[in-house]
Formats: sequence, structure tokens, C-alpha cells
Amino acid sequence: MNDSSLPDHEAKTTAAAMNVPAEKTARASFGCTFALWLLAGLLVGGIVSLVIFRWQYAERIPQISPAEYYAAKERWRVNGASSYDIEVQVTGTQEARYRVEVRDGQAIAAWRNGVPLQQQRTFSTWSVPGMFGTMSRDIEVLEKHAAGRADANTPRITMRAEFDEKFGYPARYRRIQWGSPVQMIWQVTKFEVK
Repeated sequence: MNDSSLPDHEAKTTAAAMNVPAEKTARASFGCTFALWLLAGLLVGGIVSLVIFRWQYAERIPQISPAEYYAAKERWRVNGASSYDIEVQVTGTQEARYRVEVRDGQAIAAWRNGVPLQQQRTFSTWSVPGMFGTMSRDIEVLEKHAAGRADANTPRITMRAEFDEKFGYPARYRRIQWGSPVQMIWQVTKFEVK
């Protein structure tokens, strides 16, 4: 039988018979209600925080397959420019901004953070063929894993990229090596046909 349906004198008698003071039961009920509301608030706050974190920091560069890489490389071969200026922002372990001038398919000058590079062999690293070359080594790793030819020393990587719709050059690239803090990210900030 529920104490709230009893007359006052019987409810007091029942509480007294149970040796529980009435104010102690009220306090316990309040504490339990407060704890439940606190728990619900923390849960809702945690969920909202995760949604905001995911929205803010979610990976916006799509993962690519070797087929997508080869299609973009072919698009560059067919539609690419032989003379252009390109600027690339690199972030990760070796952060820098590169600018390269390419004329008739040859990298003729390059700068790192506004300082001219001195060795001509380094000029082409941040040209479009140079970027495809960097990506090709990672594609080889993906293909080794897919074919079951990877050994214990072959790193596990994830490649994410976006290619320019018209020319096919790698507009954004992110290389993630599993189990390692090493990653490379670049984004073409300027591409101008000459």
C-alpha cells in the first residue's frame, strides 16, 4: 500500500515504524532527482560536444583509390598546362609554402617560404608532375597491400585527395601513415596558366 494514500497519522506511523525520518526520505528523493538531472545534462552536453567536434574537425578530403589517382593523372596528361605558376601550402612535419614556375614542361624556378631554391633538381618537386611522383610512391604501397605483397616493413597508409576538375592536378592531398605521427598535407593555393 502506498503511504501517500494513507491518512496523515497512519503515514507518520508507517514512516516511524520503518525508523526513517520523513525529512531524510525527502532529502534522499531530492538528491536522487538532482543526480539524475546532472547525469542527463552531462550526457546531453557530451553528445553536443561530440557533434560539434566532428563537424568542426571532420575529414573533408575524400579517401582515394589507385583508380582515381590514375584517372586524375591521365586528365593532367590530356588537359594539363605546359607553362604555369603554382603555389602549394604544405603542412605537417615540414611546413612551408612553395612557389614554382614551369615553362614548356620544365620547372625553371622555385621558392620555399619566399627564399629561392638553389639546386635545380629540387625545382620540380612541387610542380604537378613532382606532386604526382610523390603520390605514386604511396599508390605503390596501397597496391602492395591490395595484392598481398606487403611485408612487415611496408607502412599502412591512407591517401586522401581532391583533384582539379579541369586540369586534374592534385589540388589537395593528405597522406596518413598508420601508427605514426608523420603525415603530409598539401593544398594548391594558386594555379595560373601562362
